[in-house]
Amino acid sequence: MNSKEKKIEVTFFPYGKKVTFSHFLNLKKAILKAGIPFSFPCGGKGICGKCKVKVRGNVTPLTVIEKEKLSVREIEENYRLACQTGLKGDTQVEILLSDSVFSPQILTTWKKEEFEVKSPVKKIYLSIKPPDIKDQISDVSRIRRELKKRGFDDLKIGIEVVKKIPSVLRENEFKVTVVIDDNEIICIEGKDTRKESFGIAFDIGTTTIVGALLDLTKGKVIATKGIVNPQSVYGYDVISRISYIQQKGKKGISELQKAVILGVNRLIDNLLKEANIDKSKVYKIVFVGNTIMQHILVGIDPVNIGLYPYVPVIQEFIKLKSFNLKLRVNPFADVFVFPNIAGFIGGDTVGVILSTGIHRAKGKNILAVDLGTNGEIVLSSKGKIWATSTAAGPAFEGVRISQGMMAQKGAIERVKIEDGRIFVKVVGDVEPEGICGSGLIDAVAELHKEGVIDDSGKITPRDMQKDIWKERVLEEEERKFVLVEKNGYPIFITQKDVRELQLAKAAVSTGIKILLKKTGIKPGDVQQVFIAGGFGSYLNLQNACNIGLFPLFPRAEVKNIGNAALHGAIKALLSQRYIEEVKKIPYLVSSVELATHPEFQNVLAESIRF
Repeated sequence: MNSKEKKIEVTFFPYGKKVTFSHFLNLKKAILKAGIPFSFPCGGKGICGKCKVKVRGNVTPLTVIEKEKLSVREIEENYRLACQTGLKGDTQVEILLSDSVFSPQILTTWKKEEFEVKSPVKKIYLSIKPPDIKDQISDVSRIRRELKKRGFDDLKIGIEVVKKIPSVLRENEFKVTVVIDDNEIICIEGKDTRKESFGIAFDIGTTTIVGALLDLTKGKVIATKGIVNPQSVYGYDVISRISYIQQKGKKGISELQKAVILGVNRLIDNLLKEANIDKSKVYKIVFVGNTIMQHILVGIDPVNIGLYPYVPVIQEFIKLKSFNLKLRVNPFADVFVFPNIAGFIGGDTVGVILSTGIHRAKGKNILAVDLGTNGEIVLSSKGKIWATSTAAGPAFEGVRISQGMMAQKGAIERVKIEDGRIFVKVVGDVEPEGICGSGLIDAVAELHKEGVIDDSGKITPRDMQKDIWKERVLEEEERKFVLVEKNGYPIFITQKDVRELQLAKAAVSTGIKILLKKTGIKPGDVQQVFIAGGFGSYLNLQNACNIGLFPLFPRAEVKNIGNAALHGAIKALLSQRYIEEVKKIPYLVSSVELATHPEFQNVLAESIRF
């Protein structure tokens, strides 16, 4: 580029951030380079139409895709799709707060139970006799001698910890607290700090990251926080992220790892700030996540998981130090990453199994369904465990739905029809801006009950509708049903939306039915059903059954158990016994690849109908 050519200045509102670029580039790339929190659900391919921003300045003309995805009103108000817009000169970009990745309704509850707290992290207070001419043993030997008196022998100690020992001992008159985890001295602190011992459990989801800060001494949860996974800018599903890594190679892995670490550190900062706890007092971190998320977290290339025969690089648990991942806690804190079961059945499923105790249930038929962006299904029967994974996510998370959005402020999350009137519940009790997964299921279930949608999933023509619904059916290029209006702007469900939901619910239902066939048991034989996960725990279970998301289990006790994967991570954080169980669980589970089952296509086709 000629040095005399004018550079492009882009200002992002409401952040007030100005970034200068020396060449023409796409707005999506500008957002990424600027580090602005924003989501590109389809990875910036122009498929979903969700990356809407308001733009003023010198930009490229509307593309064919934008004319298709944006309404006339949106075009008049200067909306553009970031992935389709090129920057030719100085531009002002308004990032809509309702589309921000920081305000979703994220599940931070889980199945609560009492269990023995016996954290692997131990803090031992020592009042050590200082050296003198008659006792000239080294500082490390002096500490070891005192620890041996208390039953701790042959402990490992790293050189970085050793470097800190002389000053800590002498600045504190040889009164120190030794922090031990997994037969290793990980830290030495001045004075008596035994009451200050903390750890954090994380559930690294494809869409969201949730963290829980715990007091390791009392075994209590102090704070929980959740954010959207910053990797969402590369696409909402794991296949989009694998595709990005395939395109970028090692640079892609590095970018995605940095993104998830950024999200984890933001959560750490927020958790510690809320609880007023110093980061140096966090001694253990436990992670659960699907296989691909866990690979990326530690910087392992997950590309082969997306290629037949879907093989992960590693199945075993991973242990490393927090400084290896640049986490903002004690640099020598132990990091424990759950083992995986298979390519698409990860540590989060291990967490669900640990949380529910399925692996210890002998003689019972128990089903657990973990619904999030991905859907994992576990079935225990006759002392054996089977698990599978389904591509459930996009529709349930509001992706590829015409006015879909995540469960964040402004999203319709509940729909009820009574006496010809439609009632909606909106996240945040504000004016509706779109609809999230739980609202979509409610809406379709209610409309099916009213006959607006038939058993095949078709929105029936306007002239065939009941009189009370005729005005709500729009016979446009694609048939739509208007749920509500916001300032004259309709929020509707399209025929395509219904089809997307049918595919998603059929995938989950098929997974359950195939596992039942695999074990030779019928729905009536199932005694317990656990519904877990971020999306699953906001469901109206009756409506989910009415549309066929789950088969009917006439004799089963059905429970919403919240974020069971996170609960499993918490159990491992608080007890060495559970860590040992976690290490064994993957070898107790048989993974089932749905697509290779001889009845898969037939079951899937049958499951699409309502």
